Amino acid sequence: MKRKVGLFLLAVMVAVSLGATVVASLAMYRLVSGLQDEDLKRIETSLSERFAVFETMLRSENKRNHVHMEKVLPEMAAEVERTGRSPSELTIDELNTLAAKYGVEHVYFINRQHKVFQTNLAYDMGLSFPVGSFTDFLDGVFGKGKVMSDGIDLSAVTGTLRTYSYYGPPGTDYILETSTDVRATLKQSDFGWMSQFFFEDYFADAVQSNAYVTDVDVYLINAAGTWSLIQAGRKLAPVIAEKVVKDGRYQVTDESGRHVTTYSLYRGAAGDKDAESMVVVRKITYDTGLARQAVLHVFASSMIVLALMLPLVFWLASRLLQRQILDPLFNLRGEAGAIAGGDLDHAIADTERRDEIGHLARSFASMRDSVRTTINDLKETNLSIERFVPHAFLAKIGKANILSVALGDNKRQDMTILFSDIRNFTSLSEAMTPDENFAFINAYLERMGPVIRDHGGFIDKYIGDAIMALFEHADDGVRAGLAMMETLKAFNAERTGPEPVGIGIGLNTGSLMMGTIGERHRMDGTVISDAVNLASRVESLTKVYHVRMLISQYTLAQLRDPTAYALRPLDVVVVKGKTQPVVLFEVFDGDPPDERAAKLRTSADLLRGVEALLANDTTTARRHFEAALALWPDDSAAANLLKSCA
Repeated sequence: MKRKVGLFLLAVMVAVSLGATVVASLAMYRLVSGLQDEDLKRIETSLSERFAVFETMLRSENKRNHVHMEKVLPEMAAEVERTGRSPSELTIDELNTLAAKYGVEHVYFINRQHKVFQTNLAYDMGLSFPVGSFTDFLDGVFGKGKVMSDGIDLSAVTGTLRTYSYYGPPGTDYILETSTDVRATLKQSDFGWMSQFFFEDYFADAVQSNAYVTDVDVYLINAAGTWSLIQAGRKLAPVIAEKVVKDGRYQVTDESGRHVTTYSLYRGAAGDKDAESMVVVRKITYDTGLARQAVLHVFASSMIVLALMLPLVFWLASRLLQRQILDPLFNLRGEAGAIAGGDLDHAIADTERRDEIGHLARSFASMRDSVRTTINDLKETNLSIERFVPHAFLAKIGKANILSVALGDNKRQDMTILFSDIRNFTSLSEAMTPDENFAFINAYLERMGPVIRDHGGFIDKYIGDAIMALFEHADDGVRAGLAMMETLKAFNAERTGPEPVGIGIGLNTGSLMMGTIGERHRMDGTVISDAVNLASRVESLTKVYHVRMLISQYTLAQLRDPTAYALRPLDVVVVKGKTQPVVLFEVFDGDPPDERAAKLRTSADLLRGVEALLANDTTTARRHFEAALALWPDDSAAANLLKSCA
């Protein structure tokens, strides 16, 4: 193949070069002016396209930052409230600590008079905003309890891109405002490498890819002036900016007449708030003298080569052909083989080239990225499915993934079942709108889910505000219940509701069947057994006995060391739907110290009394229960058990 290409190249050079060189050089010289104009238009179009991508990234970053601020600003406001002081009393060090903790750069507090009365940015202290659209925007923020964004803007002092977010805590007369440097947040995001590419290389590439372009820049027009988006601190003269806005285009030639600088107007796509605010000036500096010199140089050089150095040109052209076409094609063949072998991270060479080889290389890279994206999407899909069907559930029924699950798959397993339920949820929900109901339940479940997983369990299903979870070991279930109680304390401390939320937790241990039920087009994973029903009834009895956590005697029997927990028998009952009595034990580790100490004093007598009661020795049982009542006359557990002796 190499020999055939070489012979073909020689024939073409000899037959065509003489006439083609003369004709092409003269035609190039006559058309240079038109080509320069077309080149300028192409570069402007390229800059517009590049800025459109850049703009999309900025909008995406603004949205990502807004999502982050929706979480962070209420937490910052809550932390300020917890200090018990007015924001104006906070020190600069405290504000800097607050900003660093929540990943923002500057913190501002704005009063009803639209004045900055506290900030960690010295030159903005006391800043008053003039009446206008922005103050109307601020009036819509006060007291709303909602994070709002004013988009991306340029700093009037530094000329750098920043995002500004605002939050009006309910019941206050101030707005909490934060600002972040877009470049800094982009570098910290998942696409930090891409942000650096956009700011440093993306637009500069227009200069590197065209020998006639000596400089390009993009300026954003706003109230702060006309600042460069590429080179922080560079500012466009106001006179030039006014002419470009008025006429849409402005061109100036330097004193030598060789360099022409063209300024043209670009507006973001309509329909988007951030896009409408982005009025951009494109700057392109073009070397016209270089184009003329290139035409003469091509003509003169071609004549010399043809007359004196045709053999050398042929050799060089052959080597160039080998290097630029044949070798890259061979490389692509090897890279295609690597991708076919499953190496989806294999680097593709020559993607930076601007010819067909480069296009082919980029197509290969695009194909590799598409395959990798498809695989990643499948992984994400599997993760999404796992939110509905826990992987632990699949593992318990012996399935590697959701694809292998069939209707009727099941397996018997001894497990501890935990039920939890919010107390008086009906009355709580009546005071909330449907959206608030969902937000409340999801906030509660978001705190409890990790607690269950951290203790070796998995959530089988949510039943409204109730949780049903499964644990392989009884100790894990009891520890999870205690941890849920502690988490509830923190959840109540963060809530703004009028009353703290209470929950009841019931646990039972026993054999159950795990599997899939339903029909061919709609299946669900579930567990079925008397042990599950008993666990549900044990939880419901926490309301009857006014306790927070109950376990059955079957769970107690599976604990490695029951003395590691604060336990005491509460009653011997025959739950609804059952015929055999069940001993219920209260877990009171989380009770107040005084109440916990009182229960510990009577627990030994209660335990011995229950042992006697289960042995049908009611006389001994009564003696121990009466002894417990003597120690604590208000002990409802001793009273309940004493009744059981009858």
